[in-house]
Parts: sequence; structure tokens; C-alpha cells
Amino acid sequence: MLAALACVYEAFPRLTLSQYLIVLEVSRADRDGAPHTIGSLVKKLKMPFSTLSRTVWSLTEEGGNIGVIRYQNHPTDRRKKQLAFQKRSFSIQMSRAATCAMVDYYGDSLRHLKRAE
Repeated sequence: MLAALACVYEAFPRLTLSQYLIVLEVSRADRDGAPHTIGSLVKKLKMPFSTLSRTVWSLTEEGGNIGVIRYQNHPTDRRKKQLAFQKRSFSIQMSRAATCAMVDYYGDSLRHLKRAE
């Protein structure tokens, strides 16, 4: 989690805490194959609907020129939009950040682990 947060901070150093929380949650949900809607994100983060909606909009390319989140059509309900994480090369950076955090935390013991066969 800290590695992901550090990676987001490197890419977007001027984000607010609420923007960071939204980016991390949308990224996690998208990665798990269960993208959020604004409503599900409101329930998960316990933020007011209007605040969350404006903050998500600020993270899109159209709303704030950041472009880390995008809206996509909901597969079964045309009235809803799902939130998707803009992958680009950002997911590669996040993987590297997580690997670096693991190596820093566990040090040499991580290098000595053998793969299970």
C-alpha cells in the first residue's frame, strides 16, 4: 500500500489526500475486476456524494487534465458509469515500487527465497 502511495505521489505530487484515496481504491477495484461506480465508492470511502463526484471528476482528463481515472459504460445499466484506472505505464511503475518496498523491508532474506516447484 505504501509503495502504491509513493508511486502515485511521484507521478502526481499535487494531489490531495482524498484524491489519493480515490486513486488507490479505483486502482484496486479495477485490478480485482470489480470496478466501482460513484455510488459504490461513496459507500466504501464514506464520503459525501457531491464531494466524491467532484473529486473523481478532477482526476479525469476532462475535469482536471490529470487523466488517472476514466468513466466507462456500465455493462448492464446504461444510467450508470463505472470508474476505471488509466493504466498507461503507471501499473509498471507501481509494480516496481512494490518490489523495491519489499526488498527494502525484507532485505537479503527476500533474495534467498527459493521458488516453490
